[in-house]
Amino acid sequence: MSRHCAPAHPAFALHPLRRAARATLLCASAALTMLPAHAETDTGDALATQPDATMPAITITGTADKGSTTENSRSLASGKSTLFKGFESNREIPQPVTVITRQLLDDRAFFDMNEVLQNTPGVTVDYVDSERVQYFSRGYSIDAMQVDGLTITQGGSIFIQPDTAVLDHVEVLRGASGMLRGSGSPSATVNMVRKRPTKTFQANLGLSLGSWDRRRLEADVSGPLNEDGSIRGRMVAVKDKKKFFQDAKDENRKVLYGVLAIDLSKNTTLTTSLQHTDLDATGAWGGLPGNFDGSSLNLPRNTYLGADWNRWNRYNQQAFVELEHRFENEWTVKLSSEYTRMRMDDNGFKQSYFTRSSTTNPYLFGVTTSLYTGDAGDQEATGLTASGPFTLFGRKHQLVFGGESLRTKTRGTAGLFNLNPLTNVDIRTWNPYTSYIDRDVTATNTLTPTYTRQQGLFGTARLSITDPLAVIIGARASWWDYKAPASPATNYEIKHEITPFAGLTYDITRQVNAYLSYTEIFTPQNVKDVNNQLLKPITGEDYEAGLKGEFFGGKLTASAGIFRINNEGRAVDDTSSANPCGLSNPTGYCRIADGKTQSEGWELEVTGEIMPGWQVSGGYTNTRTKYLVDPAKANLGQPLRSMDPRQQLRVFSNYRASGALQGLTFGGGVAVQDDSYMRAGTLTAAQGGYAIFNAMAGYEFRNGYALQVNVNNLDDKVYYKKYGATGLAYYYGDPRNVVMTLRARF
Repeated sequence: MSRHCAPAHPAFALHPLRRAARATLLCASAALTMLPAHAETDTGDALATQPDATMPAITITGTADKGSTTENSRSLASGKSTLFKGFESNREIPQPVTVITRQLLDDRAFFDMNEVLQNTPGVTVDYVDSERVQYFSRGYSIDAMQVDGLTITQGGSIFIQPDTAVLDHVEVLRGASGMLRGSGSPSATVNMVRKRPTKTFQANLGLSLGSWDRRRLEADVSGPLNEDGSIRGRMVAVKDKKKFFQDAKDENRKVLYGVLAIDLSKNTTLTTSLQHTDLDATGAWGGLPGNFDGSSLNLPRNTYLGADWNRWNRYNQQAFVELEHRFENEWTVKLSSEYTRMRMDDNGFKQSYFTRSSTTNPYLFGVTTSLYTGDAGDQEATGLTASGPFTLFGRKHQLVFGGESLRTKTRGTAGLFNLNPLTNVDIRTWNPYTSYIDRDVTATNTLTPTYTRQQGLFGTARLSITDPLAVIIGARASWWDYKAPASPATNYEIKHEITPFAGLTYDITRQVNAYLSYTEIFTPQNVKDVNNQLLKPITGEDYEAGLKGEFFGGKLTASAGIFRINNEGRAVDDTSSANPCGLSNPTGYCRIADGKTQSEGWELEVTGEIMPGWQVSGGYTNTRTKYLVDPAKANLGQPLRSMDPRQQLRVFSNYRASGALQGLTFGGGVAVQDDSYMRAGTLTAAQGGYAIFNAMAGYEFRNGYALQVNVNNLDDKVYYKKYGATGLAYYYGDPRNVVMTLRARF
């Protein structure tokens, strides 16, 4: 097959590296078209055979397909996004939108979504444990994310945080997202937009070396596969092996992503892709304990309460297809579908588990082993959207309508726990290599799956009332169905829930516009009352107002906004019922839909070039949340998540020199937040405000090579990225660390 993979092309006669790269792309793309969407691929093993040692990065800059792509723009700003269907310009969207461009991902050396969202204005990252991460905004959980505009729910212990090597950019819309996906909390929507094939050839190899023995190798090859460029392909491969600042903790990630774009006609494009991500990690089922009063024990940062044989191994696979047709009358129809498969490796979860064994010595613990298997998730998402202009009363307006479906099949884990007990362990002398010896054990899984189906129909019209004034109105009808064959009493469904949306934008000048919006909130909850009846969904309203601007021909974007979110109907304990309640809740009170919460605040954001060569990306958020109604009187007036900072600042800036210093880029930034606390009963854990500084410097040599160095946590600040008054809830933030990246451009 190799003789026929790379037909001769004059453009590739200039350099043997181009010929080799194009041959690789053609062969890999041919293999991609033959690979079954659900295949158990072995890309990880193939990547593992590649050497970890010195390979420079090779980048041949090409022209990306038009649209909202940010690759090769060299800009930290983008005035376009895709997550609000039918609206390309961020100024047309009456809610705050942040775009993390490809340039910012490269400048900051962000390699996974945790790093991205930790540095995104208005978003906080919460650790359930080392591998299960939750994102929050405005006091509420970001309960689903999107990949290329299609919703994906995080699969708990088997979900792998996406690697940024496959991404062109990340879009974050803060506030309620009822128009985007119907149900959900009024937090934010995160859309990860993956790279697409380019119309001209480009290749990129990158080698990153970092603290704690990090070795990362990236390969990215893209370009046309035939003479006229009507067939284009792209392959991205990653091998990322690293240790952590904690003893015996490590991670090995492998990614393979392939995408084809085929112009079926001048106005019709078919895009299809496959992605496989494999992650082997020691993991940690918990962080570090606090003292009996909830305060920190100030254990050394390298403390790892686990064993070197711990494992948390899993893989995710995605198959994607999109058909887009652009009519001559400016209308566009897009049909897209994605299948996501998440699996735990056979006996891939084996963890040591620590529990406190003394009421007088805060350092004494017992240790046991837990082994689980069978965790699996399958998700099928499909979306159909039609958008385009229409004329009414002599003015041109915009209309968007379509439908979406998300089907999820989830199978939980089953296994063994409390194995191989070890008692009275002093965690100050714990050695993860020798203190707890591994013992063979096997677990099986017999759990039956559960099924969730969400469907929606939506429509939005942007009506041009006058030249500066546009009114946006829309609504979405949603259906929700949950089935658990093993326990049919927990089945529930919600029919034709209507979620309206309204907004307006007003162009104050050609560069600045004002916006207002109103969105209703709808979040199902599988909770029952004293009569064993399902509680109604949580409902509420989200009000937004602000200003947006684009300056210097779109090179600089800025926004300022205020918001208020009212949420009601949240399930809370019905203290007038029996405890335990019975069938409705055999372990506690019955529930009642009587909780009310509120979130309000304001935010500022500036992104892009403020002077020639000088760029900035920064945002400030001030958020106040509180319980308005709650049966626990101590909660009234208290924040929804006291651990989330009220004030948060994220800023990064760089300067690309010219003249005699041309080729030099240097920059830096800071992440600042104010104090916070966590309470559990009478216990309190707290942390004062802090600032984390970072810096970068890079140089592009005249022969095409480029070298970049990133230093994070410059002053080696000791802080906790997560903490709590009880349990193993303390997680240190990363100490000072360095990442060096080598690239080359031809």
